[in-house]
Amino acid sequence: MSTQKFSRRQFLLIGGSGVAVAALAACQPQAQPTTAPAKAEPTKAAAVGPTQPPAPKKQPDVDFFAWGDPVDVPAWNKVAEMYTQKTGNKANVTIGATGDFYTKLQTMVAGGTPPHLSSFQGWEWQVFADKNVLVPVDDQVKAAKLEDIFIDAPGDIAYTQRKGKKYLLPIEHPTMLMFYAKKPFQDAGLPFPKDDWTFEQFLEAAQKLTKTVDGKKQFGYQANGIWARDIHWMRNSGKQEFDNLIDPKKSMFAQPELAEIIQIVASDVYYKMKISPTPADLEGGANTIDTGNCAMKYEGPWYFTRLNNPQLRDQKKAVEFDVVIMPKYKDASRPHRCLTSGVAVLRTDKVDATWAFASYLVSYEGNKAYSEISGRLPNNPKGAEQDWVPRIKELHGVANGRAFIDAFKTSVVDVVGGVPRSKIWNEAAKPLGWDPLTLGTGKAVDVLPKVDTKVQELLDAYWATQPKS
Repeated sequence: MSTQKFSRRQFLLIGGSGVAVAALAACQPQAQPTTAPAKAEPTKAAAVGPTQPPAPKKQPDVDFFAWGDPVDVPAWNKVAEMYTQKTGNKANVTIGATGDFYTKLQTMVAGGTPPHLSSFQGWEWQVFADKNVLVPVDDQVKAAKLEDIFIDAPGDIAYTQRKGKKYLLPIEHPTMLMFYAKKPFQDAGLPFPKDDWTFEQFLEAAQKLTKTVDGKKQFGYQANGIWARDIHWMRNSGKQEFDNLIDPKKSMFAQPELAEIIQIVASDVYYKMKISPTPADLEGGANTIDTGNCAMKYEGPWYFTRLNNPQLRDQKKAVEFDVVIMPKYKDASRPHRCLTSGVAVLRTDKVDATWAFASYLVSYEGNKAYSEISGRLPNNPKGAEQDWVPRIKELHGVANGRAFIDAFKTSVVDVVGGVPRSKIWNEAAKPLGWDPLTLGTGKAVDVLPKVDTKVQELLDAYWATQPKS
């Protein structure tokens, strides 16, 4: 099979510049629905068994372009080493910087030198599939009995499939929850938050926890300051910022319900309520939950190692913490943002060899090793229940790890389609919306219509290139 080649200009026109990671962090589609996915039914993990890695077979070397978040680098390298030891075959791991990962990948493809396998966040691979750069893997998944890594939840389906075909092989199925440092709550005589708490209780606790202690400022909540991290709050208003979350055609950021919650979480928490450190307060890494003087932060499992691990405990630098389901707001179903991420096989002359490595990477054995090193949630329910939950309690002190699994049952995607989320952020939501909000120079009711105008331009430009249905 020959490598498909696009001109540099032609391929880069698909958009999708790199985004700052918090996850492969950090948390999109099956047969393209025209409306937002329905709420998921609970996954029955008990019926799922661990998959087995493929039998050893001599294959040519393959090149893996891997996301370069610090928690992932040693994990990628370890699993590649295990694959070589088990099969005698070799996977060459190249780490891509998180800030321009997708831009570099586009350049490699456009130049005719694509990797054989690449990492992807669940909302970024669709433009590559639409350009016929990726290989659908439905038949291979079935033959290798890897169906258990695909979870029957709307968020996961939308992040791994497109137009009825599977492309993304999941590495992790994380959701984001509220992290809370225990000491500020204990010092203030406040009970730790519970999974049934409300948005009003969250704000009340954050206000009580914001004070000066021994001349040092303490904040109740460390806001994230970006659209992607505010999506949970927005969706729990009962509204969403697009007509459809899969291949949207209309931008709807400026709805009153969205403007209300965005004003609170992207601006008022800094300047009106003053419960969160401003961007200026965070300079130099100060005033964070990591330093112990922010009580709460919305994060994912990749953040565990930054707060509490055996090394930090030995150094007396650990922050004792736990996690809790996000507070109830206006949507009674309380949807949680998921961030499924994984790997996809590119169209090259080594598809079979690439699949051999990819299938080991996502198998129970390979994924267990990856999860143990990175701390990320495993890609199969059985591994999450039996291995991950007890392990994060031992390593990081997380007693409520089960909450991540429960939250995934009501998973919701960010947005997927021909205009990737990173493009919407870099060209519209950030400069026109979140920058003025987080800097205190604009109000949501004023800036969100501008965001809509620009996002609509991006959507219209994309759809103008698509065949009429």
